[in-house]
Amino acid sequence: MGMGDKQLPRQRSHDSVCLRCRRLDQLVSVPAAVRAGHSTGVVRGSVTGRFGYDVPVSGRVVQVSALARALAAPRRPRAATGPAVVFGGSALLALWNLLVAVSDPAGGTAWFGLVFFLAVAAGSGWVLRTRQRRVQVMGPLVDEAVGLWRRSWYCRRCGVVSVYGAGAPTTVAASGLASALISVAQQRRQQRGLSVRPSSAGVLH
Repeated sequence: MGMGDKQLPRQRSHDSVCLRCRRLDQLVSVPAAVRAGHSTGVVRGSVTGRFGYDVPVSGRVVQVSALARALAAPRRPRAATGPAVVFGGSALLALWNLLVAVSDPAGGTAWFGLVFFLAVAAGSGWVLRTRQRRVQVMGPLVDEAVGLWRRSWYCRRCGVVSVYGAGAPTTVAASGLASALISVAQQRRQQRGLSVRPSSAGVLH
């Protein structure tokens, strides 16, 4: 069964306090709270077999509490493996249909296959390019957000998360923590960029 707030492990930090109540007696690291919210159980039963006999079966059940779901770590964008495979396969099939159509111009099936697989290749190529661009842009940002997630603390009294790490500490809501941390990482990256520009400009001049 999922663990509630009262069952979270007691874990204090001498360097971190809740930024809202300024206390640490109800503070727990976010990774520890997520681990505590996962529980695994075994379900056993039986089913009727082919000849009418009962066959024992068992399976694992993983339950996640609502708090653990809310405090889950940010995830990197989906990889572009699927669209890449579709693009490569459709391009090869389009080439094969082109060869068949050239060898037999009167056959309409090959021309139809050529047009169809070219359309599939174009669509999958667009999806592939979009995902690659998203991975390039969001990947490093999500990595920074995961680093902030590891340095975040959940207060059981206030129900908020105190985010530490590089930059000024801040508080965010526990619900939808992953997207909030990505926003914090983006803001801190922009602040670092603004702080670097004057010094770099001075060096140029």
